[in-house]
Amino acid sequence: MPISIKQTLGAVGMAGLLMVSGAVLADFEAGVRAYESGNYRAAMMEFTQEANQGHVQAQRRLGEMYRTGQGASAPDLVQAVKWLTLAYVNGERDLAPTLEMIRESLSESDVVRGEQLALEWLEDANRVVFADDDTDSLYEQF
Repeated sequence: MPISIKQTLGAVGMAGLLMVSGAVLADFEAGVRAYESGNYRAAMMEFTQEANQGHVQAQRRLGEMYRTGQGASAPDLVQAVKWLTLAYVNGERDLAPTLEMIRESLSESDVVRGEQLALEWLEDANRVVFADDDTDSLYEQF
């Protein structure tokens, strides 16, 4: 049975409530400077580091870069779904139309793969802080 975006984003959102953000603003700003100067590979490296630490603006920028192919040899819409979904559940609600557009252009298996990557990222982030807790219980209500 296919999972709806509402169910997936609900589960991701619930897990996101427990995520801890440890991003350093200076590194994000270095990514912005690299991006604005056209050095997309350096920007992608900076944004990836910050996005992996939970910085929502870095997650958004990284997702947009994957969507457009900036800093990579080609667009990667599965990675775009991952990062834009994480930014969405962390407050960037205006990304809903972008996520829907991407979902419509991908196969269902690719959409699921991108959303699963987002869920796995959240589980990994939560285990750093909540190593003794059962993160599977986060999904029981869905």
